Amino acid sequence: MMPKDKFSTFLLTAASASLLLLSCGKPDRRATSTPPPDLHLKIERLDKDLFAMADDTTGNFNLRLYAKYGEFYRTYVEDVLHAAAFNDPRLPLALSHFVHNPDWASVQRTADSVLGDMSEQEAEFNEAFGHLKQYFPDSLTPRIIAFNSGFDYGVLPTDSVLSFGVEWFVGKDSPVTQFLPPEDFPQYRKDRMRPDMLVPNVVKGWLQVHYTRDVRGGDLLTNFIEIGKVMALLDALLPETDASLKFAYTPQQLKWCEDNEFNVWKEIVAKELLYSKDNKEIDRFMSDGPFTSGFPRESPGHIGEWIGYRMVEGYLEKNPDVTFAQLFAMHDPQAILKTYKPR
Repeated sequence: MMPKDKFSTFLLTAASASLLLLSCGKPDRRATSTPPPDLHLKIERLDKDLFAMADDTTGNFNLRLYAKYGEFYRTYVEDVLHAAAFNDPRLPLALSHFVHNPDWASVQRTADSVLGDMSEQEAEFNEAFGHLKQYFPDSLTPRIIAFNSGFDYGVLPTDSVLSFGVEWFVGKDSPVTQFLPPEDFPQYRKDRMRPDMLVPNVVKGWLQVHYTRDVRGGDLLTNFIEIGKVMALLDALLPETDASLKFAYTPQQLKWCEDNEFNVWKEIVAKELLYSKDNKEIDRFMSDGPFTSGFPRESPGHIGEWIGYRMVEGYLEKNPDVTFAQLFAMHDPQAILKTYKPR
């Protein structure tokens, strides 16, 4: 049900406000002396527009939505909803069926109620992309579009649009969330479907698609460093956001990482995994799950994000003059590895 390509769902979870190793809530070393520019970003509500317009029996709503959302609308109806080809005369009927399906209509009503006008999220997006413009002056600021995907896509970054499914953020205790089948949506994923997860989750998706290089075929160290760069940048883009919303960990899992970082590193070194290109081992550290296989059940999944972040933060601490642009231009993981001191 969930796409597995690069534009797949990027779902994070809750963690602890007590993480001292993240810079949440403290001044960002690499921030400029001026506040981030106000980019006047607005969250465009394709979800609300579709559900409001689909009762137009003439089918003209399809053309009006295309005029408003451009080629992204084609992507949405064809690749997200899989409704019909944009030029297919049956498309308006397919969209009408989606909108009037009682389940999806209930999902949309819940999203409208829980998320409201998303003014809080707009402010956070403006902060994040304002900081990104400071660190990367030539960076593209995307349009931000909300849609209802029918629980298919959580985050969908394209070349110029950063979009997300509102239904993924309606609250872990929502009846809509709890109704999802556990075989497809295990509880640890449902626990992440929180409104305050929206912005860090979606921004992380943009960074993963647009600021990382393809490391397929690379070793475990390369994978650690690449995601570690993303997490360090995400931390700087949202300096006031709680650490729990940047990592996919519960408070207890985060505490476990703090207490067991050296033990995790010792396991990696002892089993000579650092330079391994074994996809099974790489997936064990980088893939999502309720915990990391081979470690206690108290551990979090995708623990490689934590190790990678700690590596990159160690390097930045030792090299305070290195900019994020320079960091992301580095392709030699050894330079970062040399400064890593697991705790």
